Amino acid sequence: MRAKKKYGQNFLNDLEFINKIIMAIKPKKDDSVLEIGPGLGAITIPMLKHTKHITAIEIDQDMIDQLMKKIPNEKITIYNEDFLKSDALQFNAYTHIIGNLPYYISSAILMKIAKLPDCNAELHFMLQKEVAERITANISTKAYGRLSVILQYFYRTEYLFEIPAQSFTPAPKITSAFVRLTRKPRIELLAKNIDTLEKVIKTAFQQKRKTLKNNFKGILVEKDFLNLNISSNLRAESISVSDFIKIENYFYKEKLFF
Repeated sequence: MRAKKKYGQNFLNDLEFINKIIMAIKPKKDDSVLEIGPGLGAITIPMLKHTKHITAIEIDQDMIDQLMKKIPNEKITIYNEDFLKSDALQFNAYTHIIGNLPYYISSAILMKIAKLPDCNAELHFMLQKEVAERITANISTKAYGRLSVILQYFYRTEYLFEIPAQSFTPAPKITSAFVRLTRKPRIELLAKNIDTLEKVIKTAFQQKRKTLKNNFKGILVEKDFLNLNISSNLRAESISVSDFIKIENYFYKEKLFF
């Protein structure tokens, strides 16, 4: 079965890394697992040695046909849908969401899951190395940016290990990495409005080399930064997730709008 470029398919075939992934996920018998893009079942089939059933969402009917030949019907439920357009899944039902995400839509998938209010699943994903670095980046590092802040608002993020290109067929032109995202308790999610938080983050990083004073020009003045106890001369890469929440809360309190 050939990979289809239009779906960004690269099939993991390295048993060492397949086993390493399963060990990282630590599946249990009664876990409720959703797999995004199972492909030919490189992770699905070994996962089913540890858990009773997997729900999968797969856009490619040819992949579904192959999976149904390999896996008994009672062990898997497959939705033939585009994950980004799907509204059929009850996300609050899953303890784990896993997958080898197509590189060109990985950020969109992560953002969709993060903003689901009732989804508390632990996430394990293979991603492009650069995306994994951005997700898990520390403050004041080159990789720290919009994706870092918004996902670290919702999750504790862990960069687990890299997966070389030769572990896939066809081999991609980039290195992959495997990450874990663990949902933070609701008590830690202190933003008053997620849409406003996203706008604050986007505005702060709109020109990464400019200061907050410049990026929020016409929106916040020096008095606002003094009230926030945040220097207007800092760049966004120097602002912690908690400071971004503080700015969003200030917008809410002062009834400021973009």
